[in-house]
Amino acid sequence: MKLEIKKIKITSLLFSVFPVAVFAVMFLGSFMDMFNPEASINLTYMVQLTIRAIQETILFLVSAVVFLWVYNLLCALGIRGVRVELEDK
Repeated sequence: MKLEIKKIKITSLLFSVFPVAVFAVMFLGSFMDMFNPEASINLTYMVQLTIRAIQETILFLVSAVVFLWVYNLLCALGIRGVRVELEDK
């Protein structure tokens, strides 16, 4: 069965598990800086890492919303969307 994705709701992206998953990845990525030999680990450093993870998450989600807005706009203009082929088992 072939399906074509014509429109993706932005609210379904923002109010799903996607932002939590992005934050988890950004949180792990920011804590990789703890292995920097010049890092002095204290409470303010940990707070800075958490704030950096939040900032990166917000930046990624804003980028995803802009991408979805452009995708929906192009699909509304008549350009083909993403096609997915599914199999029944």
